[in-house]
Amino acid sequence: MQSPAVLVTSRRLQNAHTGLDLTVPQHQEVRGKMMSGHVEYQILVVTRLAAFKSAKHRPEDVVQFLVSKKYSEIEEFYQKLSSHYAAASLPPLPRKVLFVGESDIRERRAVFNEILRCVSKDAELAGSPELLEFLGTRGSALRPSGLPGPELGLAALALWEPVHCLRSLEASARLLRQVASLTSLAGWWAKGDLPLRD
Repeated sequence: MQSPAVLVTSRRLQNAHTGLDLTVPQHQEVRGKMMSGHVEYQILVVTRLAAFKSAKHRPEDVVQFLVSKKYSEIEEFYQKLSSHYAAASLPPLPRKVLFVGESDIRERRAVFNEILRCVSKDAELAGSPELLEFLGTRGSALRPSGLPGPELGLAALALWEPVHCLRSLEASARLLRQVASLTSLAGWWAKGDLPLRD
């Protein structure tokens, strides 16, 4: 995926408390071979968050860029948010249809716009790793250690800690199960009761 052009803008942030505005102002139909194709929804990102800036930008700069996403990518992002942030109040996704007409595309764009506006207004969702990954900034926003950098702020660190601890607990539980299995095998081997396969 090619990185979008990030430009400094004079736009004023509507969500100053999150430092992020997301809208879906337009869509684009991408034609393929033999009547195939898909629709890409253009997401306008306006932000002052360092995770979206390059080294050439100043801390006070507000930047903007466009990201194109297909329905399936937005649906996957929506499902991740819904499963990880159950308390978040997001509008329902537009329905799936076999053949997408112009009215379906307009309806989807409007609903995607509302969903992303809700995400950008919510401090927890606006700093979430799921959003950063969705917008294509995951690699630049996280340090090699996996710990959020200072550019994401304390909100991201607060989100990272419980998730990281949970992942560590899950990994520890898997390791303990593996050790228990190996211990059982060692016990069987010591007694000569190790089940053998042909």
